[in-house]
Amino acid sequence: MSNIDDYLEVKVYSSGIYPGKAKQIVDQGVKGVISGGKISDNAKTIFDNAEVWYRENVEPTDLESEGTESEGNE
Repeated sequence: MSNIDDYLEVKVYSSGIYPGKAKQIVDQGVKGVISGGKISDNAKTIFDNAEVWYRENVEPTDLESEGTESEGNE
């Protein structure tokens, strides 16, 4: 069950993520990470152990909302 103080924080990185950066991210209490580059296997292990979800090699166009095309046209 969610606590009233729970929140979701997502970090977006344009380059790869390695163990040192992964530890910093986990220490910040981040729940999800989107990386434009590769996430190393060791960094993935750190995220898995901390229950942080992640996606790697994400292109900016992958983040575009489907709603942006219809905004203002209604």
